[in-house]
Amino acid sequence: MTTATQPVSQTLTAQQRRALLRPISPPSLGTAIGIVAFVAVVAWAATGTDLSVQRLVKGIPNIIRFIIDLWPPERDYWTKMYPAIRTTLQMAVMGTFLSVILAFPIGLLAAKNTAPHAAIYQVTRFFLNVVRAVPSLVWAIVIVAAIGFGPFAGVLALGVGGLGTLGKLYAEAIEAISPRPVEALCATGSPSLSVFSFAVLPQALPLLVSYTLLDFEANIRVATILGIVGAGGIGFELQASFSLFRFHQVLTIILEIIIMVTIIDRLSAFVRSRIT
Repeated sequence: MTTATQPVSQTLTAQQRRALLRPISPPSLGTAIGIVAFVAVVAWAATGTDLSVQRLVKGIPNIIRFIIDLWPPERDYWTKMYPAIRTTLQMAVMGTFLSVILAFPIGLLAAKNTAPHAAIYQVTRFFLNVVRAVPSLVWAIVIVAAIGFGPFAGVLALGVGGLGTLGKLYAEAIEAISPRPVEALCATGSPSLSVFSFAVLPQALPLLVSYTLLDFEANIRVATILGIVGAGGIGFELQASFSLFRFHQVLTIILEIIIMVTIIDRLSAFVRSRIT
């Protein structure tokens, strides 16, 4: 049995048709001010950064020439990079693990609904802002200068650098939970540990795991950069090949980095899709 469907024009009310046919109304005063402010900020930023289309156009041939000089990749160099790739992955894993260990308790103190006192909440938030303001690359430079070259310095830099980001994300995830299960358990006289284990953690866990995986993806990329300043891994090999003008090796390393990052990204996306 089929039913006749009316044309879309007949299903619309008169008010809806007038709304569709109404010309674009001029923006309100607040919207106009916002647009002008946005344009002014963009113009200010462009002026301060010496934005020049002419320089970009002149530089395009040099970029193309450099890409041509990279080709082809050095085939015999592929397997030689496996130890460096392994070190980079190990740095990312241990750096993420260290970030989680440090960020989880601090995230509890930085969340309004789990912080024991408002003063502790404010101090912890300020501490996370301070840590997050310093890039992982700067932490790596400081740590390499303190303890020497090697992947251990990269692990510490990733761990400390990720503390600020993960701590804030963990706090946001904990603050976003529904208060009703917490209130229900508190009303029954359950101890704080039980309230946290059965009301807070189960709600926040999917977001916590998702944020951790995103941080791990970022650490794969950052670990490559940290190697350039002496933290080991494939970034160190990339810097060495650049310094020796071995551009075919540079292309090989870049391709291996792309493959590694793509695989990690797809695996992480799969895991996140299963838990959220």
